[in-house]
Amino acid sequence: MSTTYTPAEVFAPGEYLRDELDEREWTVTEFAEIIGRPIQAVSEILNGKKEITAETAIAFGHALGTSAELWMNLQTAFRLHLQRTAETSTELSDVERRARLRDAIPLADIRKRGWIRSTPDLDELEADVCDLLDIQNIEEQPSFAMAARRTNSSEALTPQQTAWLAQVRRIAGELPVESALDLAALDNLASSLPTRLEAGPEALSSVRPALAACGVRLVFLEGLRGGKLDGAVTFLPDGLPVIGLTTRGNRFDGVLFTLLHECAHLTLEHVSPEDDGIIVDVDVMADQDEPIELAANEQASDWLFPGGFDADGSTIPKILTTAARYRVHPSVVIGRIQLDSGNWSRYRSRIPKVRSELDAAGLLS
Repeated sequence: MSTTYTPAEVFAPGEYLRDELDEREWTVTEFAEIIGRPIQAVSEILNGKKEITAETAIAFGHALGTSAELWMNLQTAFRLHLQRTAETSTELSDVERRARLRDAIPLADIRKRGWIRSTPDLDELEADVCDLLDIQNIEEQPSFAMAARRTNSSEALTPQQTAWLAQVRRIAGELPVESALDLAALDNLASSLPTRLEAGPEALSSVRPALAACGVRLVFLEGLRGGKLDGAVTFLPDGLPVIGLTTRGNRFDGVLFTLLHECAHLTLEHVSPEDDGIIVDVDVMADQDEPIELAANEQASDWLFPGGFDADGSTIPKILTTAARYRVHPSVVIGRIQLDSGNWSRYRSRIPKVRSELDAAGLLS
């Protein structure tokens, strides 16, 4: 963030002109004659009643051996000083407040999504943003955002990612859980999820209650424009975890793998409420170099394909045979073949989309 330095006191250009005339022992009349201007015009500049124009600045420069820019800069600085100190309306401060809000959060997008009220009242708007981010004032940094670790990057969360994570946490706070966190039960559940979801996206409605029985809340929330997120694991104040998924790519196999990836972060104890652990996953399927991400991917793959992935072939009949052997939806096998080959377009039309099913089930926020 840039810092703007302003002088404690700014003088009218006429004050500087008076010093120059006194130094040279010139009278106003003499100076007016030198620059070819009426005495009254020079007197008004000296008394701060008239601004220095570009033409006058050039004349001053020639007469006093200075640059014209000096006098124009003095005039501009004084005009800005008057504007700042004479502000009685809220127009400029409103501009600053709106800019500050936009720096903190993607305001237009979250209003469109209904995460905050669409109101012209800045006080209400700031209050809504503070409520979403769980902060006391708009200048405060959300503690959960500062604690978050974004995979594949040492950079802090972007405003889009921060807003998404905040909304995930807020939605999760309204969801029930049936028990304390049971990592053994979660491990057993995760290993069975590929088979539980063998039927495809329509089976996703069974996942939230199954996770709740293990002490884990699940939120499906579409990511904000430019957020580039797949999912996240965070903890609420009650010490229980939340898995948030964005459905980025709108692919069933991608959502399933990301879900397993986030479960792996928990079962492998990469995060815990004691250390305020929060992992925000950016592009789970990309090449990873962080040990915990590699471990989470390996565990997710083991749950999908126990004993390792071994395809019977890449034709559709062979893909169906492989899927039946692993008891997974065929799109999971297609996704793995695409990953291994680098050809993400092959059989893409056979991978079901998930958003419509989640929306119909009331699971997509």
